[in-house]
Amino acid sequence: MNFINKTFRGDKVIWIVALILAIISLIVVYSATSALAVSKYQGDTGKVLMKHLSMLLFGFAMMLVASRINYKRYAKIALLLMIPCLALLLYTLAFGRNINDANRSINLGGFSFQPSEMAKIILITYLARQLIMIEGSVYKFKDFLLKLALPIVVTAALIFSENLSTAVLLIAVCMVLLFIGRVKFLHLLALVGILVVGMGAYLGFDAVKTNVENKHHRKAQEAQTLTIGEKVDTFHEKQNRIQTWSNRLKSMGEDKENIDPFDDKHMQRSYADIAVASGSVFGKGPGKSEQRNFLPHPYSDFIYAIIIEEYGIVGGVIVLLLYVILFTRVLRIVIKRPLTFGSLMAFGLGFLVIMQAMVNMGVSIGLLPVTGQPLPFVSMGGTSLMATGIIFGMILSVTRNMEDDEMNKEQEIQAITETEDDNERELESGD
Repeated sequence: MNFINKTFRGDKVIWIVALILAIISLIVVYSATSALAVSKYQGDTGKVLMKHLSMLLFGFAMMLVASRINYKRYAKIALLLMIPCLALLLYTLAFGRNINDANRSINLGGFSFQPSEMAKIILITYLARQLIMIEGSVYKFKDFLLKLALPIVVTAALIFSENLSTAVLLIAVCMVLLFIGRVKFLHLLALVGILVVGMGAYLGFDAVKTNVENKHHRKAQEAQTLTIGEKVDTFHEKQNRIQTWSNRLKSMGEDKENIDPFDDKHMQRSYADIAVASGSVFGKGPGKSEQRNFLPHPYSDFIYAIIIEEYGIVGGVIVLLLYVILFTRVLRIVIKRPLTFGSLMAFGLGFLVIMQAMVNMGVSIGLLPVTGQPLPFVSMGGTSLMATGIIFGMILSVTRNMEDDEMNKEQEIQAITETEDDNERELESGD
């Protein structure tokens, strides 16, 4: 018992929530990957389960390591990694793996890695550090632009074109964090204006670019038709981002009597609706999902629909409550140590997890347009499990240090300032 208390330091409730989510993940992913096992592993579901178990254990290992690091060190880590993180996002945008017309991941040693998952953690931690440095002081608008707004805008811009839902989610979390950190309201409005103008400029550019590409492909098709002497029907007009997002929103409000619910456009939504509706109160039982064989990615994007189908409304509510419990423990940190680096970092990361969970659930039950957000610590996916493990560990680090000392706000700022001075001395010595 003493070994357990020493190893798993920090808020025990958060450890328990993470463990229960992992157990749910193992059970549901094992059920939801039957079709995947047939298509990729010759029906060997055990191989899929062991692969997912290894990623869960890796996530827990990252959680344990992150919880053992003094949370004040994360201020320095975020400062050091901010620029390399942006460079990696830019590299992914230019040279990443193209899946479904989007470059979201890169290959690292044979594994697929999504830099945007780590970018979210680094940006939120960086903002928490900057907020505690300027809070209570008279700062100029230029300081706000350079130290807070610029990192948000650049990070979101590098994610936005390839992953809209992640960029919007990250912006929403950052805006709430800035509000909690007592940034001036007019400055927040200015940031919103910058983001809106930037988004409009990108969408205009994308519309022109898509139009030019379509014209080029259409001319190439016409030339090929003249050469062969018969019509060549290989050209499919590409949609720009505005059309794609508009279609997703419109599909939610369409009259279901006048559409084909199982065409390519509505298939995901329809099968998810069937899974949720057939789950009833207590569900069909473990491993008895039928829609797992029809839903695209039932083990990630739509895993909550499978949970409801197999375990009913009761199972869905239990999973929801686990995330609510996690967030209440984060709020407990904020109440105990308001407006400190630790509380701001914990709040930002905890709010990110709960928002991502709500988006995944909202998509599964038909309240939100289809996106690609996984259910934290439940959905199958290496980078997502690793990132969520790190987030849990960083929050636990704050709770662990709350147990060890009662450092006040002034001492914490001094510790972070000393970290910055050490970093500057390292850079100078390197020159």
